[in-house]
Amino acid sequence: MGFIADTYDIEQTTPLLTDKYHFTTAYGYWLEGRADNPSTFYMFGRKEAAGAGYSIAGGLEGLIDIVQRWQQFGFTEDDLNFLRSQKRPSGKPVFPEAFIQYLSEMEFKLKIEALPEGEVFFPQEPVLRVSGPIAQVKMLESVALGLINGHSGYMTQGAHQASVVEEELENGSPRGQASAQGMRRGPGLGAMLESSRSLGAGGYKSSSTGTAAKMFAQPFAGTMDHAWVMTHGAEIGKVPMAELFRLSDEGKLRDLRWALKEDAFRSFAFAHPESGILLVDTYDPIQGMENGIQVIKELHAQGLGANYGIRFDSGDVVEYSKIALRRFAEEGFIDDIDPAKVSGMSHEELLKHAEKSKVFVSAADGIDEYSAQEMRAAGAFFKSWGIGTAGSHVPPLGLVYKASSVYMDVLEGEDAPAEIKQTPVMKVASNAPVKSSNPGVINSRRIYGTDGKLSHVVVYDQMLGLDPAGEMINLRDFKDVKTSPANLISRDSLVSIFDEDGQLALPAPAQKETHPGSGKFTTDLAALEKRIKAQLDTLPDNVRQVRRPRADVLKEKLVAAFNAAKKAGQSLLNLDIAAIEKSLPPEPGRIPVYLDRKLFDQRSSGKTASGPCQRSNGCR
Repeated sequence: MGFIADTYDIEQTTPLLTDKYHFTTAYGYWLEGRADNPSTFYMFGRKEAAGAGYSIAGGLEGLIDIVQRWQQFGFTEDDLNFLRSQKRPSGKPVFPEAFIQYLSEMEFKLKIEALPEGEVFFPQEPVLRVSGPIAQVKMLESVALGLINGHSGYMTQGAHQASVVEEELENGSPRGQASAQGMRRGPGLGAMLESSRSLGAGGYKSSSTGTAAKMFAQPFAGTMDHAWVMTHGAEIGKVPMAELFRLSDEGKLRDLRWALKEDAFRSFAFAHPESGILLVDTYDPIQGMENGIQVIKELHAQGLGANYGIRFDSGDVVEYSKIALRRFAEEGFIDDIDPAKVSGMSHEELLKHAEKSKVFVSAADGIDEYSAQEMRAAGAFFKSWGIGTAGSHVPPLGLVYKASSVYMDVLEGEDAPAEIKQTPVMKVASNAPVKSSNPGVINSRRIYGTDGKLSHVVVYDQMLGLDPAGEMINLRDFKDVKTSPANLISRDSLVSIFDEDGQLALPAPAQKETHPGSGKFTTDLAALEKRIKAQLDTLPDNVRQVRRPRADVLKEKLVAAFNAAKKAGQSLLNLDIAAIEKSLPPEPGRIPVYLDRKLFDQRSSGKTASGPCQRSNGCR
């Protein structure tokens, strides 16, 4: 079972888990005698996720859980009674009993193909393709979009965040790890749990949410909080660690407890002597850092505290980290630096030795992938990154699910004649061409250069096949017509998930016990992360590089200019557009996406091999 089956009851995941219009239209198809007509729908995105030139597919495991539950349990009697209770304004039932009976007999034997979880994808590429009776294919739309949009967003953000904090930088800012710490920022209970799973697959190395860490076999990470410090007499008291351990050894518990209650840092270190993080900015961050250093030195003197650090989560955390690095060097925490020579070393020189520090610094304070990137570029000394809101509030990607082919005639539940093909259909948005879909049974062909990097993608209709001459048209510029080289390595993107009989065809992913002795197993997120990293290695550097979106930077600059003009008492806002344009970050690199010539002609002409393409003003 996957993460949906492990988290939600059957009652919460029946076919009623869809939008009402799928029932109103299913009833309409049923009246027409076309509810079981063969059809194909596909899911795709119109642009890359913000911040880089790629998106990552996630959520498929959850969708497999949904489909298998629909196959096994279908609608419950309570679901059917709920639908029976729906009334028209006249008081008559919206759905007659014969239609309710039809719903109760649905088997959901759908043929499903998809991108595997962890696969990169690009605009107009199919992420999911579903074939089967049109009423059932449409019912899957809403939950499929919810799961894949959301988890693709989490997985992509996880990959962005991991890329930023794990990248080796010339300035020496140490490589670190991101931890999912957004439970208190989560928009709901489901998001609190599920986000941790897909952020972990994307590259986060731990979770501070206990249930999520248990369910998904993630390291359970966390430190003290400000309340811990505030509910002790002081950050640091008068009794050193050695004396506390002596009191414990001698059984003088009363004296020990009275000493611990006065000393937040030493009490925490006494409870967790091997590893821990001391939160040092409850009061004065610099003094707190000094107090933390004192406690860590005392632990080291006892042969303890081998994995200890301090944490800043407010104020100028980058500057505090620089001060901490210098103090660590002065205290001898960095093996290859002579403490006597530290005063003559610049921060840039110290940073080159940061990876060898025996004590680390952790950061948290509304950090996202862009601020972490900027902090490291500024010379920050952090090895641990607590990510809250940026991980728990990832916007869904905006994928859509559109009809692409259907058998149009009335079948009244009978099988379609084998000699008659489905009719390609498409959405045409004349006022917004980018929102148009593609007609046919859509797949994409990935083309790789001789260097192993992804060169370009060709979207095509499997019913028509690829153009024999390899001619293709750039999705972003229809005037750009090229011929795809025939001698390069290529592969189709979609893989079989459920076969034509509705049987699961995808092999189970690598598994890991949720925790030692639990006897329960879950998807091995480390294996999924490894797949994602291998995918990213196939992308050119300018495509995978994370950049703050230009629109965000422009907004910040315009707001700053407005506030400055207002403060100066100006009535007009004067802008040097050329200067602002020059200061904006470049757009991410993009993988060229092409439409195969046959598919392009089908879109443009409104005609197909099997007859007229169904569209308003040409194709529907």
